[in-house]
Amino acid sequence: MKHILFFLIVCIILLLILLHFHRKKKKLIHKIRCLSFHDKCRFLNELCEPLGYRYEPDQDIFTSTTDAWQKFYGYGDIYDKLAPLGCMVFDSLPVYFDYCGKTWLIECWKGQYGINTGSEVGVYHADGIVPPEKRRTTIFAAVPEYEYLDMRTELLYRGRPIANISAAHWWLTIFSMGHVSKPRDLTLNVSIRFPDTEMRNAFIDSLLQAGCDPDSIGICFNTVLFTFAAHCHKTGCLDRLILLKLRFFCCLYRFVTRPFTCTCDKLLYLYFYLPFAFRHMLRLKRFKHHRKEYRYGMPPEIK
Repeated sequence: MKHILFFLIVCIILLLILLHFHRKKKKLIHKIRCLSFHDKCRFLNELCEPLGYRYEPDQDIFTSTTDAWQKFYGYGDIYDKLAPLGCMVFDSLPVYFDYCGKTWLIECWKGQYGINTGSEVGVYHADGIVPPEKRRTTIFAAVPEYEYLDMRTELLYRGRPIANISAAHWWLTIFSMGHVSKPRDLTLNVSIRFPDTEMRNAFIDSLLQAGCDPDSIGICFNTVLFTFAAHCHKTGCLDRLILLKLRFFCCLYRFVTRPFTCTCDKLLYLYFYLPFAFRHMLRLKRFKHHRKEYRYGMPPEIK
C-alpha cells in the first residue's frame, strides 16, 4: 500500500511539473509572437555580438562581425585539421601568394559547422615572406582594417541559393542554422576586389595552382570572380559519424522549436525556455556569468 501511495505522489508531482512547463511554454510562445520583429532581432544581436556574429533577418542567416574575437587568433592549417573536434566538416581552398613583401593567405571554406550549413572567406598575411615548405605550419594574422578587401559570396545547395552577402571584410561568412549539408553538395561563388593589378595577378596564379578550375575564374578590372565547387575533402568514417550526429541534433532543434519558423524566434524561444540548449548551440561558455547583464537590455514585453 505504501509503495502504491508513493508511486501516486511521484506521478502527481511529475504531472504538476509537466503542467508548469506546458503553461510556461504557451505563455512564452505568446509573448515572443507578440513582440515586434525589430526588438527580437535587436535582442538576439545583443546576445550574439560578443561571439563575433550578427543576425541578418532579411536572409535568416548569421554572419561574422569585423571586430569578431576570432580575428585575434589568425589562421593556419592546424585549425582545419582540428575542425572535427568542433563538429565541423568542410571543404577548404587555401590560396597562398606573395605580395608587397608578405605572404598572404586567402582561404575559402564550405560545409557543416555544428547544425549550421555555411561558408567562409578569410584574408590573412604574415609579417614577411614565408617559404612554401613552411606555409602549412605558419599561423597567419588577420589583416587590419586598412587592408580589408571588398568581397561578395553566394552559397548554393545543389544549385539552389541559400544566401549571399557582401562587405569590406577580413572574414566574410554565411551560416544558415538548422540545416545539415554534405560539403560536396555546396557551391560557393566568390568575388574579391583587389587594390591593384599586381595583387590580383598574384592571387590568380596561386588560385590556379591550388586547383581551381580555370573556366570558373572571371576577371573584371581588379575584381576576381571564381567558383569553389570541388569536393576536396576526403569524407572518412569520423566525418560520416559527425554528420549523422549533427542530423540528429538538427532534427531535435526543429522539433523543440517547431512552434516557430524564423531562426530569430527559435533561438529566443530556446534562450528563455531551455537556456542550456541555447548556450550549447552558440558555445556560450561564459554565458551564465553574464546573463544578468544581458537581461537589462531585454525588451520589456519579454521580462
